[in-house]
Amino acid sequence: GAPFARFEMLPICGQTRFRIFLLVSVALILLTLAVIGGAALASVINQSASHVATPSAPSCAASLVGRADTLVSSLFAAISAANCDLTRADQWPADFADEALKNGLAKYDFIIVGAGTAGSVVASRLTENARIKVLLLEAGADPPIESEMFTLSPTLHHSPYTWTDFAEPNPNCCQGMRDGRCYWPRGKMLGGSGSMSGSIFLLGNREDYERWQQMGCDDWSWEEMLRLYEEAATQDEADEESVGKLVLNYFQHLEEHNELAQLVLNASYELGLPYLSDLSAGTGIGYTDAIPANIVKGRRMSIAKTYLGQVARIRPNLHTIKNAVATKILFSPENRKKAVGVEFTVRERHRLKAYAMSDVLVAAGAINSPKLLLQSGIGPRAHLNELGIQPVADLPVGNNLHDHGMMPLMLTFEREFNLGFERAPSMNAPQSVADYFLHQTGPLAASTSIMGFINSNFNSAAQFPDLHLVSHSIVPASETDSFKFLQLSGEIVTGISRAAQNRTLLQIYGSLLRPRSRGKVRLRSVDPQAPPVIYNNYAGERADQLTLLRYVRFVQRMSTTAAFRQYGLKLLHVPIKQCDNIAYDTDGYWLCYIKYMYIGAWHPVGTCRMGAKHDAQAVVDQRLRVRGVKGLRVVDASIMPEITSGNTNGPTTLIAEKAAVMIEDDWKDSLA
Repeated sequence: GAPFARFEMLPICGQTRFRIFLLVSVALILLTLAVIGGAALASVINQSASHVATPSAPSCAASLVGRADTLVSSLFAAISAANCDLTRADQWPADFADEALKNGLAKYDFIIVGAGTAGSVVASRLTENARIKVLLLEAGADPPIESEMFTLSPTLHHSPYTWTDFAEPNPNCCQGMRDGRCYWPRGKMLGGSGSMSGSIFLLGNREDYERWQQMGCDDWSWEEMLRLYEEAATQDEADEESVGKLVLNYFQHLEEHNELAQLVLNASYELGLPYLSDLSAGTGIGYTDAIPANIVKGRRMSIAKTYLGQVARIRPNLHTIKNAVATKILFSPENRKKAVGVEFTVRERHRLKAYAMSDVLVAAGAINSPKLLLQSGIGPRAHLNELGIQPVADLPVGNNLHDHGMMPLMLTFEREFNLGFERAPSMNAPQSVADYFLHQTGPLAASTSIMGFINSNFNSAAQFPDLHLVSHSIVPASETDSFKFLQLSGEIVTGISRAAQNRTLLQIYGSLLRPRSRGKVRLRSVDPQAPPVIYNNYAGERADQLTLLRYVRFVQRMSTTAAFRQYGLKLLHVPIKQCDNIAYDTDGYWLCYIKYMYIGAWHPVGTCRMGAKHDAQAVVDQRLRVRGVKGLRVVDASIMPEITSGNTNGPTTLIAEKAAVMIEDDWKDSLA
């Protein structure tokens, strides 16, 4: 029992999930049997593991001498301790709600709405100055264990930890989803969507920020973003516990998945695409399995944890109120163009107001930030008048909504091989559960994805990509949850499973890095609890449709490589009744496929766009101040004029880092 000698028996913590208990119970039996040498019995129990939770399962033998009982207790204690460590309350800020409800709120220097990625960074950086008092309002609570175990984050969808909204029906996209509507989930917890995403951290590339500068955002250069990144990633050891920090590592990979990675990398090499060994230099053209992420050994290290939770309990000048939904920005009675505070509800029943002496900082994300501004009278005058909201500032709030989107293509392995990635243990296997809780290894701690960045104009000399491809394998008969997670309709999911005939699939998601189509966010009513109206307009522009068509042709080119032909990889014909009326593999067929299978990538940006002083399409200026309104800024992905080339959590972190510097600089005299 040496591996477990340092543990004492601990009580099972209250947040342990029943389903995890069932899986862990199986792991306990198997590991204990292995320790005492009962290999034959372990094999028998392993074969019937799926039946352990049924009423007819055999009861445990009563004849224990004592040593085995000690081993079982030690194992329970080890897994219990690991589980409780994942859900420790002290890794998050204390909730100031009870104090606020009992004694009210004093004035703060800054009020921040939203403790997602951006809000967490700004709160952490501003309160490094002990003279600055900050109130942070978060609509959700602490993340659950499924957030900590990043591979389980898909289970958070349609839960109390997400905002679950659906866009208005659109004939150009998402027709293959449930009810034919695009799905728009966002995190509703500390860390926001950064607590339920894939944790990938990409900066974009030089061309992204050069385009921002061409649109009048001169202060937002590639060199500036690299500088901010290097400062955030370089931590002074003396400040390790007292200063928020950026934690980045590469995902773990299972040995069984090396074969899949090599397959995709070999095919990309045949097509002349280099291996990208370091994405911190930007997302250039090529393929990689070295993917940086906010992760440590399979455990999510969200910005909310490493910037906010890291310091919140040692900073009396930072107060966080959880389950606090902002409903309106408050303006001065003497000057309706000056923001002075926020009205919000706590725990869905208490209404409070808080006041800021400097700025109100809105960091609620690209859907909820424009929603709050609109509710407060900042937005298109005509829309506000329709709802009877008195306009404070006539600005294009909610416009310019865009997202990378993604479109899955599936390829079947036509030839039978003893594939290593088919032998990899399932995340649901008892051994996988034990590996994670005891060692932070195994499928629950690993990523199986390979990323590619290509320019689909194959004959051009372009140096920057316009498509992002992510590849991984699935077995549709046993892992249809992959498709359900995407919110595909039952008819589509059933069609894929039947067409695949239980063969392993290589699934590739293609996303537009330069989407031209734009949507908008509007209010459904004056009721703050009503969900927003989202018009996503994915693939509404012909240019986007043609880029997606080139994506299909690129994947078909991959299937002609020696690497793919060795495994007999061929595109799966997904049954779609309306598209099957068109000749298969024609441009017309694939344009129909786009309408059904091009869906959201959940990287919304742009709805409070940053721009030059006289840019009529801009909501905020280069210092993120809302135009025509004093004391109000927006700090999150909604300020991006155009989306960056890759997952948006990284650029959002750097936007907030830059915002914190600008804010303190703008107020340094009054805060001295």
